[in-house]
Amino acid sequence: MPLPTPRVCEQFLPPPVALRPAVRHLLLLTTASAAAPVTRTLLPNFEIILLINLGPGADLWLATEAAGASGQRLTTMLLVGPLTQPLHYRLPAGARVLVVSFSLAGFYQLFGVPAQQVRGVFADPDALLPGGGFARLWQQLRALATPAQLLSAVAAFCAPRLRPPEAAQVELLAQLPQLLWRDHLSPLRSLAATSRLSERTLQLRFQKYLGFSAKELARFVRFRRVLATVQQQLRATGPLDWLALLAQYGYHDQPHLIHDFTHFLHLPPGQVARELRSGDAICVTTTELLR
Repeated sequence: MPLPTPRVCEQFLPPPVALRPAVRHLLLLTTASAAAPVTRTLLPNFEIILLINLGPGADLWLATEAAGASGQRLTTMLLVGPLTQPLHYRLPAGARVLVVSFSLAGFYQLFGVPAQQVRGVFADPDALLPGGGFARLWQQLRALATPAQLLSAVAAFCAPRLRPPEAAQVELLAQLPQLLWRDHLSPLRSLAATSRLSERTLQLRFQKYLGFSAKELARFVRFRRVLATVQQQLRATGPLDWLALLAQYGYHDQPHLIHDFTHFLHLPPGQVARELRSGDAICVTTTELLR
């Protein structure tokens, strides 16, 4: 008899009121004390996350890295993102990891450093936030048992450190819907035409506050809509109509669509569909960019 597929318990936690300007949600990941190690993949969401390990060490690696070759051991806390490629993680038995998912405004409001600094790397939060204190927070969190206690401690630590958003940051976030719901051959140029700002100024704002470019954003938003449609069709248990997806989302041809799948997921469309259909090895989270 085959062994059951190892499972991860996922508990979504809404942020306390004091953290809502900066945090979208928190997620507590746990595995059973006698479980086999569980490997999963978090798909790109273009957001920055803080991983807080409250149990035995876990392994992380980005899609461009081989497992265990140049990845990272999560023992205390690590910042990851903006997630523009898949993040693989392996949780051991008895794992307990708290994931803090920042809003588009949240990372800069807490750390005050350009988001580009943490792109494609695993960063120590104490090295970024003046005065640090995350090591002490980690010690405190390890002694807490309930999700409510964890939320309270994270809020008590982060809320006093949040700075008001800068005017340029507020302006950029207000302009994003222009890119999210329209097709643009040159998204930065389109945004500059309506904002009275130069393309150079806008690009610097994207890198500082978000950690990615306007062109990357527009491409990713379209791709995530394609992926959402694939998930809907799989839930309906019917065959996937790839040709209809090409027409619906404005892809030139099938190689164009395949290129986006391999760019964002490092997998061809057919394999992604099979893995989504077969189980929970791939974790597709919602993203603030599509709200």
